[in-house]
Amino acid sequence: MTYGEAKARALKLMDELKPKSDLTGKLPGFFDAGQKEVALYCPIWRTQEYEADSPRVLPEDCLEPGAVLVDGHVVCSWPYGRSWELPENFTLRYQARPKTITESTSDSEPLEISEEAAQAVILYVAAKCQEMEHDQRFFQNFFAEYQGALANLSDRVAGVAYVIPAEIEI
Repeated sequence: MTYGEAKARALKLMDELKPKSDLTGKLPGFFDAGQKEVALYCPIWRTQEYEADSPRVLPEDCLEPGAVLVDGHVVCSWPYGRSWELPENFTLRYQARPKTITESTSDSEPLEISEEAAQAVILYVAAKCQEMEHDQRFFQNFFAEYQGALANLSDRVAGVAYVIPAEIEI
């Protein structure tokens, strides 16, 4: 989903409301805050290749380093300053921060979060636009739907939840 499509859906949710103040100028900030919060529940995973002579620094968009892989197999977690050695050549799988949405962000810019996560962001934006209204019914409704969408996203299990060593009999 693109930023423009998400913005159009958020505005469509609110098209019959009569707010006292127009907050559409704040949409970029609301979308940016929403996608960054939702990305904590529904992570954006990326990889970074490291060669033997490359510096061992985390990527700029790294929110949380994850697994160190060699030939597609997990060998360890990121050492976090510990003294043990990393392999010479490896791939880091990490949780990334989404790109910042500003006023200059093009409507054709794709959102980096999943379709399900984008639906939650749209509800977040609709709620934020109604937050300061005297009549709180629309805010409460949109925010409750957003909280429900977050709960659904946080229940999703991605990847292996537990690793059982071979020596343990089941």
